Amino acid sequence: MSEIHYINFNGSIVDASQPVLMHTNRAFRYGDAVFETIRLMNGEILFFEKHLARLKRSMEILSMDWPEAFSFQHLHLLIRHLDQVNNLGGNARIRMEVYRKEGGYYTPLNNEVGFIIESEKMKTTDYVLNKTGLRVDLYNEAPKLVNKLSSIKSSSALQHVMAALHRKKTSYDDSLLFNVEGNVAEAISSNVFLVSNGEVSTPSLDQGCVAGVMRERIIQLLKGKNKKCVEKKISLNELLNADEVFLTNVIEGIRWVAAIRNKRYFNSFSSTLVHELTGAGKEVIIQKSKVTSPKSSAH
Repeated sequence: MSEIHYINFNGSIVDASQPVLMHTNRAFRYGDAVFETIRLMNGEILFFEKHLARLKRSMEILSMDWPEAFSFQHLHLLIRHLDQVNNLGGNARIRMEVYRKEGGYYTPLNNEVGFIIESEKMKTTDYVLNKTGLRVDLYNEAPKLVNKLSSIKSSSALQHVMAALHRKKTSYDDSLLFNVEGNVAEAISSNVFLVSNGEVSTPSLDQGCVAGVMRERIIQLLKGKNKKCVEKKISLNELLNADEVFLTNVIEGIRWVAAIRNKRYFNSFSSTLVHELTGAGKEVIIQKSKVTSPKSSAH
């Protein structure tokens, strides 16, 4: 018999194999939801304050109510509890989705929210640079719009789904998305950084990219090391003329790109950056709290 896996549904532990959402759910009907993908590593929830800050900004943009239950301490306890009941060993991918409660058509009846927290066990216990560089293709069939919704992690993510299908069809490791102006926006689930003549750059938030938590941390880390990081428009020509390209997210950390179509890249800068991220900067990566996890139970 396979081991039962659990999710947290609106504060209660529920068997993950059981249905919990109605057909009237607004995330299903309209993509009226946002989510956070969070890394649990060695028993610590990485960048948790940054995730909550981004979640709050996203919910404010969508005019969703912020419940009292969404305090740092309470959500921290819920994630640690899920770690225990699912025997994750302190290493997992956590997904928290917040949806507007059902009611109404395009116009909601209210702005109250519900939530689901899911978990997936991970074997890795640190950020390690990929040994083999990624082969990345370009996806520009459905350019990203640039507006106040562009920077949030919305459950309405068809452009990313299509880019992922393109990646699968072409057998590449990832795909880069572009905005309506033809500039680089992001990868399927990562932000993009370039290194050219020693200068690091990344698409600015007004270019349609998601406001990545790891993106923010990398920018802070570089500035703390007195290394310049420019947030700006990045054209395809700049991308193909860069010395290095690397992708960032909180699940995998930093991944270097070996090739975009016929262009080849190095990884000396990203190799050094990974060491700084997991070495001298580790005390900043892990934002510890004095929260105590509840006793394990499944109900």
